[in-house]
Amino acid sequence: MRATPRASRTTDRPEELPRPTGPIRRFWRAHPWLVDSLLAGGYLVIAAFWALVTPLSSGVWEPIVVVIAPVAGVVLAAVALLFRRRHPWISFSVLIAIAAIASLSDTAVEPFGLAFALYALFVYRSNRSGWIGFAIAATLMVVLLPATSHVIRTGSAPPVTFDPAGSLLLIVLLIAALVGVTVGDRRRYISALLERADQLARERDQQARLATLAERARITREVHDVVAHSLSVMVSLADGAVALAQKDAIRSQDAVREIGDVGRQSLAEMRRLLGALGDEHPDGDPTLLRPNPGVDDLADLFGTFRAARLPVRVETQGNAPSSPALQNAIYRIVQEALTNALRYSREPTDVLVRLDYQSTGTTITVTDDGKAGPAQPSVGSGRGLIGIQERVRLYEGFVETGPRAGGGWRVQAEIPAAKEKE
Repeated sequence: MRATPRASRTTDRPEELPRPTGPIRRFWRAHPWLVDSLLAGGYLVIAAFWALVTPLSSGVWEPIVVVIAPVAGVVLAAVALLFRRRHPWISFSVLIAIAAIASLSDTAVEPFGLAFALYALFVYRSNRSGWIGFAIAATLMVVLLPATSHVIRTGSAPPVTFDPAGSLLLIVLLIAALVGVTVGDRRRYISALLERADQLARERDQQARLATLAERARITREVHDVVAHSLSVMVSLADGAVALAQKDAIRSQDAVREIGDVGRQSLAEMRRLLGALGDEHPDGDPTLLRPNPGVDDLADLFGTFRAARLPVRVETQGNAPSSPALQNAIYRIVQEALTNALRYSREPTDVLVRLDYQSTGTTITVTDDGKAGPAQPSVGSGRGLIGIQERVRLYEGFVETGPRAGGGWRVQAEIPAAKEKE
């Protein structure tokens, strides 16, 4: 019996994944608001200098044009950049609106704020959103707004000339788009890897829990088989010993010795089952971890039930399967069926165990001729027949149980040959 697998602890980040290299990188990743604040603050300084110097260099000295309007636009743009991660489209819309107003007012447009907003679209939304934003910005800022501004100023169609400012803006936006594509793809790829790793970790833990539950159910069936069989035999032997104490002291002593033998055998089986759950042999004795009982151990099993005054008769046909697991299943099915007969059958005179090993499969039939009458009160847990059904179901076989005409009970289990070899 294998040890029960231990379920792994689920974590937010799988243990197999490496941590980001370098403490500085981990610090910036853990504090995104600080990064955005520094970026917005740096942009505020650069953009304010740009917005103030540009009107002054053109000879315009009006306070509204020189100070109030540029500073207000720069502050609004800096605030919009603070939300570029969570709301990139809003940030981009605010920045392009400020750039459009500056362009219509015949003010040089600084390209960096719009570039940061466009970069955020690629990284925090998708490449599709980023290219849509790039097309909007390029068309609006390089083509439509300069032409509209020229028409408003001169009233004539704009000439087809080289515009250095528009070309610079287009180059900066293209660089931001290419960098955003690279960083965004890498970010989404890593995110997909992390999500897949988390999913695999959850599936691994679920499989471990399922294996633990299956192993626990199997051990429960084994313990039930051992305890139910042994206690039923011991109770029957004890009743017989009491009945024979006055009439035949020698036979009474033999029954008491048989109780001790059954108890010791059961204790050894329990130690083997419990010892298989650990890494070491119980009591340092490796013999207690011998293989589970099989077909060769049925003779001793029949002897135990006969000693408990159950008239067991055996008929065998064919050669037993070689699979140890299947042999153990046959042993446990016969053990449980005879235990039920010992418990509930009323004064049986014949309990027949028929083992039919054929090329098409194995058939196990256990019948008794107990007297008809009111059903005996159940003292079991109901796991016996369920255990038989589960063992047979593992081999895709089927079980039939029920009373016989005229009294008695019948248990028949069939295991197909195709599943015996698995």
